[in-house]
Amino acid sequence: MRIAWGITGAAHLLVESFKIMERIAREHRVSAFLSEAGEEVVRMFGLERKLEEICPGGHFREIFRQSEQGASSPIVGRFAMGKYDLLIVTPATANTVAKIVHGIADTLVTNAVAQAGKGETPTWIVPCDPREGYLETVTPYIVRRSECEGCGRCVEACPQTAVKLVDGKAWIDLTRCVGCGACAGACPVGAISGGETYRMRVRKVDAKNVEKLRDMEDIEVFEHPKEILRALEDLEPG
Repeated sequence: MRIAWGITGAAHLLVESFKIMERIAREHRVSAFLSEAGEEVVRMFGLERKLEEICPGGHFREIFRQSEQGASSPIVGRFAMGKYDLLIVTPATANTVAKIVHGIADTLVTNAVAQAGKGETPTWIVPCDPREGYLETVTPYIVRRSECEGCGRCVEACPQTAVKLVDGKAWIDLTRCVGCGACAGACPVGAISGGETYRMRVRKVDAKNVEKLRDMEDIEVFEHPKEILRALEDLEPG
């Protein structure tokens, strides 16, 4: 199968989505479509190289970045022409879901969803905010300022000049971070780490938009990327 995979700017379920995408790419041709926010989170979580392994190039194994596609994003014409068998979007931010349910197509991923609908290509989406309540998600590399001693070793270790001393404590500019972990390795007191878990509330408006998403034609909503594997088995011929 030819499968398109949309990635938006969410940390929640990002690593889990990559694991499922990697498994699917062993048997199917997968093209990745990244919104600008998606490009940023993939970089700050250190997943750019992994993405290049999953989509190494060649026809329908490409990586398409919004920053490179321009405002018209002509590549999404593939969807309107029915060139893909399936579009998967995970993780899908609350912002992406809101745009889809209101017919807004101003990112590479939301444009792909709109064109997939016009081309009658099924779209599977894993929203980050599936229902009201709370969920646990993870951080990129962060500094616990209460533990930082301001020695500056992390600043010297960062190959991207993403770490600075602000008011005598380390601070990470995540727009420059590539998730390499050099800063954490250099910290003598363990004040820097990635993948910290924290609790986040799902807003009512975001949960309501997911319910609207469930009612849209040609769109199926999943709560976790692992559900995609089972659904794909049902979809495949034989």
